[in-house]
Amino acid sequence: MSGFVENTVLGFGKDYLQEQAQEYAAGHFQPVRDPYYTKDGDKEVKLRLPESLFSKKDRKHWKQLQNKAWMHDKSMCGCCCWTETIGWAPLLSILPVIGPVLMYWVHNKLIESADDKFHLSNDLKLKMHGNIILDLCISLVPILGVVFAWLHACSTRNCAMIYNFVVEREIKRQADEKRVQQERQQRSQPRSFQTNGTHFERAAMPTPPPTAYQSKQRRNR
Repeated sequence: MSGFVENTVLGFGKDYLQEQAQEYAAGHFQPVRDPYYTKDGDKEVKLRLPESLFSKKDRKHWKQLQNKAWMHDKSMCGCCCWTETIGWAPLLSILPVIGPVLMYWVHNKLIESADDKFHLSNDLKLKMHGNIILDLCISLVPILGVVFAWLHACSTRNCAMIYNFVVEREIKRQADEKRVQQERQQRSQPRSFQTNGTHFERAAMPTPPPTAYQSKQRRNR
C-alpha cells in the first residue's frame, strides 16, 4: 500500500511541476516595445520570430510587416537601408488632408495584411484601428501634425503589438498541446501498485461488449 501512495504522490508532484513550468513560460512572456531590434548580449540584433516556435513562412511574413512599418515610420528607403531618418507617414502629413488620409489607408492595409497572415484577434485589431484613427486625427493638425505623426509612430506601435500577440499565443498553444499529450500518455500507461508486499500492474480497462442495439445494427449492415 505504501508503494501505491508513493507512486501517486510522485505522479501528482510531477504533473504539478510541469504545469507550473508551462504557466510560467506563458505568463512571463516579456512584451517588446521596439519591433525592430532586441538585445543579444552586448549588441543589438534585428528582432525575428523565434525559430523554435514559427515556421520559415511565418518568419518571412513577419519580416515583411517589419520592413513596411520601418518604411512608414523610420526610413523612406525601406528594408534596403535601415538608416533611421524619417518615414513616409510624417512626410506625407505635410500635405493637408490628402496626406493623412493616404497614410490612414496605408496603415489599414498593414493591419489587413497582418490579419490575413497571422489571424489576429478582434480585440487586437480594435486596438490597432484605434491607433491609426488617433494617428489620422493628430496628423490633420497644421504644421504640428508632422511632429505628432513622427512621435506617434503608428505602424511601429502596431507592429510591436502584432509581435507580442503572435509569440505569446504560440507559446500558450504549444504548452497546451504538450500538456494534453502528456495526459494522454499517462492515461494509456498501466499504473502499478503494491498490496501486502505484492506488486500488481493495473491493466487498461477492457472494451465493453456491444449492446443489443449495436449488435442488431451490425447484423443489418
